[in-house]
This record gives sequence, C-alpha cells and structure tokens, in this order.
Amino acid sequence: MNCERAHSFHSIPLVSFIIVNWNGLPVLGQCLESIQDSCAKIPHEVIVVDNGSTDGSLEHIIRNYPEVQLIRNPQNLFFAIPTNQGIRASRGNYLFLLNNDVRLLPGCLEYLLKVLSSDQVVGAVVPQLVYPDGRIQPSCRRLPTFLNLSQSGLQLDKLFSSKSWKMVDWCHDNPRDVEQPMMSALLIRRECWENVGELDEHFPLYFNDVDWCNRALAKGWRIRFEPSAKAIHYESWSGKKLGFRQAYLSAQGLYRYFRKYQVNSVFSWRWPVLLCLCAGLTTIWSLRNMVKLWTPRST
Repeated sequence: MNCERAHSFHSIPLVSFIIVNWNGLPVLGQCLESIQDSCAKIPHEVIVVDNGSTDGSLEHIIRNYPEVQLIRNPQNLFFAIPTNQGIRASRGNYLFLLNNDVRLLPGCLEYLLKVLSSDQVVGAVVPQLVYPDGRIQPSCRRLPTFLNLSQSGLQLDKLFSSKSWKMVDWCHDNPRDVEQPMMSALLIRRECWENVGELDEHFPLYFNDVDWCNRALAKGWRIRFEPSAKAIHYESWSGKKLGFRQAYLSAQGLYRYFRKYQVNSVFSWRWPVLLCLCAGLTTIWSLRNMVKLWTPRST
C-alpha cells in the first residue's frame, strides 16, 4: 500500500470522503467534480483508495485534483479492505463513503449533515439515488432472511410486498428509517463507525454493507433515508466489468453472511437450504449480468 497526500491541511475537516476506485476514469472525474461544486463551503477532505487502476485514473487525479489524498494498492482489493484503509487515514468528524460512479447534486451534503446533527441516535444517513435520466433508484433493502431472499429470487416480491427484501412496497420518496441502504453514498457519524467497527473483510465486495448495517442496528443506532438529499448513481460501474466473478462474489457474500448470523453448523438443516439458495441466486445474477453487459452504458 502506498499512501500520499498532495497538500497538508492544518484544520480538521468536518467530512472525509472515502472513494474506492478501480479503472473508473470515465466516472471518477464527475464524482470528484461534484464534491468540489457542492461542498465548497464545507471543510472536507477527499481520500481515493485506488485498486491498481491501469486506465489513467491516478494520473487524472494528480493532474486535476492535487488536493486529493491517494492510497495506492497494487491490485484490486475490492471494497471492504480499501474502505477500511481510507477511513484509517481520514480525520473528519463524519465519514462519507462514496462510490466513484456517484455524482452529488447541489445541497446533498447539507441535507445529510442536517439529519445527523438533529438526532444523535442516527448513526448514518443516505440520500435518494437517481438514475442519470432522473428516475428514482431503489437503494434500500430489509435485512435478508431465507424467506425474503427466496421470494425475491422467485420474483414473488409483489405478492408479499410488505416483507419483501427489496422493499417494493415503498417508493423511496419520503424520509424514514431503513435497515440496509447501499453503501454507494453513505454518510456516517465517526462515533457510530468507531462503535460498530470496520467493515468485515471476510466480505470483500458484497454483503459487507449488509453486515455493517446489521451490527449498527444491533448496537442501537438508527439509519436514515433522506430524499431531500439527492445524488446520481450510474450503478455497478466497476462491478459489471467483473463478469461472472461478480455473481460468484455475490453468492460468496450471501453464504458468509448467513453462516455468520443464521447457520451455525454445516449439520444444520438450514445449511443445504443455504447452498441451494446461493446456487439459485448465482444463476439468476449471472443471467442478469449478461443482460447488463449487453446494455449500452451512458455517462
């Protein structure tokens, strides 16, 4: 790991942005530009943890954003490890985990900070994510169970909407507490992060967010969704490039999550059920990824 800071700042930033990047040049610039444009009046620092990019991402940052702190990894370490690296190097009172394919819209950070400052029990808050065409992007889920994941895999969410994993009974258009938002854009109170702990690195890419939210809720923290704060999310920019490996890592995360919380032994009757669920969802995710790979991507 190679860490470098282009400038030394004397004051402690209010917000630390942590961005994990892997060959994200086409979207990374928009992400960094949106931070500059929307957060100019808020003391902040930006830390980019790069996973061995070869597309010119680092050169672009050094040339155009000399204030950004870079942490260089020699290879793709996915998400959990580099996120923990970035937060260890951060100094802000609030930690903003931000995907490189997210662009903050004006006022986003102010609205999120207002939520955290108004209630000390709220440990984290997320904005409303929208697609580039302006449609609302579903970004929050209930914590997974055997039942709601099976319903989702069988496309039965609408029949059991009030308990659906993907929360199809909610339009993501009003403020509320949520169980598990995506970590694409998540603002966390440092006190909450230190109380809950780092991302579990046994979940390299997927389900580390589910695990962290589960632990946060168990500690008594609330997680809030705030639709007044908005950000554009291009969704799975890096993940799509993993191909079948994305489906494998998703299934691996699912398996490890249930083994950690619900399946204590391979001799449990739930263990073969879990294997079947992982195999079925891997097939579904693989087919969906094939469709996504053939879908034109616009920026």
